[in-house]
Amino acid sequence: MNNLLKQMQQDAGSTAHDNMGKIGSVANDIADTDQEISNIEEQLKKKKDYKKHLSENVLPNLFAEVGLSELKLADGRLIKVGNYYGASIKEDKKQPAFTWLRDNGFGDMIKNQVSCSFGRNEDEKARGLIDTLNEQGYQSSQREWVEPSTLRAFIREQHEAGRQLPMDLLGAYVGQKTTIKN
Repeated sequence: MNNLLKQMQQDAGSTAHDNMGKIGSVANDIADTDQEISNIEEQLKKKKDYKKHLSENVLPNLFAEVGLSELKLADGRLIKVGNYYGASIKEDKKQPAFTWLRDNGFGDMIKNQVSCSFGRNEDEKARGLIDTLNEQGYQSSQREWVEPSTLRAFIREQHEAGRQLPMDLLGAYVGQKTTIKN
C-alpha cells in the first residue's frame, strides 16, 4: 500500500511538472503572437500611409499635370480626383474661433452644454437656473464645442461658395483625394 501511495505522489508530481511546462509554452506562444500582431499592425499603418500619399498627393498631381479630374479605365473603373475637407478647432484657438463664428453669424454651430452635480435628495435644487446654483455655491461646468462633421460641412459649403475663412483659426484644410470606383 505504501508503494502505491508513493507511485501516486510521483505521478501527480510529474503531471504538475508537465503542466508547468505547457503553461510556459502557451505563455511564450501568447507573447510571440502579440509581437506578430504588433508587427502586422505596424505594416498595416505603413501601407495605409502609403495609400494616403498616393491618393492625396501623387495621383492628384498627375491629374493636374494633364488637366483631368476624372478618368475611366479600360477595365471600367472610374478614377476621380476631388476636394476633401477637414477641420478641428485646436484648444488654444477655441475662444477666438467661437468669437469669429458668432461675430459672422455662424454661432448656431456651437453646441453649449451646462451641467451641475447634486447630491441625494436635491432634485428641487437641480431645477433652478445655473446662476442660482452658482450663487448658492454649487459647482457647475460648461462645455462648448462644434461637432467635427458640422464644421467640415460648413468649411465645404463656404469654400465651394468662394468665401474666405480663417482656416488656421478653425483648424480647417482643403485637400484633394482620389477615389476609384468599379
